[in-house]
Amino acid sequence: MKVSTSWIAILLAAALVGCGGGSGGNNIDSPAQENPGASSPNPETPASVPAEHWDLDRTTAANVDVTQTRVDALIDHVFTDAATQAVVVSKDGYVIGERYASGYSADSYGTSWSVAKSIYSAAMGVALAQGYFSSVDQKASSVLTEFLGTDKENITLKQILQMRSGLAANTDVFFSGDQTAHALANTLTSEPGSRYSYSNANSQLFEPLLARATGKDAHSYVLEAILEPIGISSANVGLWLDSTGTQPMTYCCIDMRPDDFLRFGLMFAREGRWHGTQVVPASYVRDSFEPDGFYGYQWWSMNEALLGKAVTADIKSAVGLNGQRVLVWPEEDIVVVVLTQYEHFASQGYVLDLEGEVLNFPNTCSARNSCWDSVGGVVPTYDLHGLVELIADLPRE
Repeated sequence: MKVSTSWIAILLAAALVGCGGGSGGNNIDSPAQENPGASSPNPETPASVPAEHWDLDRTTAANVDVTQTRVDALIDHVFTDAATQAVVVSKDGYVIGERYASGYSADSYGTSWSVAKSIYSAAMGVALAQGYFSSVDQKASSVLTEFLGTDKENITLKQILQMRSGLAANTDVFFSGDQTAHALANTLTSEPGSRYSYSNANSQLFEPLLARATGKDAHSYVLEAILEPIGISSANVGLWLDSTGTQPMTYCCIDMRPDDFLRFGLMFAREGRWHGTQVVPASYVRDSFEPDGFYGYQWWSMNEALLGKAVTADIKSAVGLNGQRVLVWPEEDIVVVVLTQYEHFASQGYVLDLEGEVLNFPNTCSARNSCWDSVGGVVPTYDLHGLVELIADLPRE
């Protein structure tokens, strides 16, 4: 069964509501769904909790000076979205709330979609620290030699990181076969650095940048530089390749368990540290969170510029298609992971196949009711501004 053009239009819709996220969601008045897979905090956790912890042990909200009713309100809010698979909330490195949709658990994998952009950006930060790149102001053409002698020659790494490369958006890179070749051939539509324009093909350039600079494929490097140092085994990660079976996809598509996404968020909440190791340079984390408007180095700022309403906390987010989020509030050491119900078995493998009799892709569209053959309306999501404010409420007296 081949994929129709309507599927293309649905899956790669406007950038702010597609793989990269959006400026908000619909208000849902329906009650939170029942979740038999929900788990409760461990009542045996000691009452005295250290200020900094790393192991994501379960504890009560009260043990980290948070009111349980506020944690419950946040989780209830997210689960007004009937497509939700998991919500996990941590404070000070302890999980203080979690819920899973029926049929899912803490061991069920979710998929990242464009949350992967933030993870591969982190790998770029490590590559900078290791001297594979001189600075974010280095011209990408020094590595991407295809850009030499073209109007793309002066694009910098920083401009790629900030989605200000000037490269065309909405180019259907997901359906392009060799996605790196597609990204390298992408056309310039505006002066580099002049404006923000969300582009998946832009972030696919991390693949050749990392591979050529480090001598390791992007999957191997992101495991070595980011995931394994924060305790995520390669055996517990699904890293997607484009349909050639050879090109890592670096703008999307990493499958992990909710706690593993939480580990990544916690590391960024703590300026790139994990235990006693500086995994990502603190300065790079700070720059990642520093928006030009609402977008930093492949991270979104949940600010008024994005949401259209004033906010009461400085919360950052990695965002992916159909509702994937890793929200971090460094000031309060809070991380919230939200994943959409995911249909994929590891035995299917991680090579994209949109042409075969049995399609193989990161399927969250079934839960969202947005696939090419879906009947009826798309499942609406929660109000994003409301979620941000509920996170802001967690530590308040």
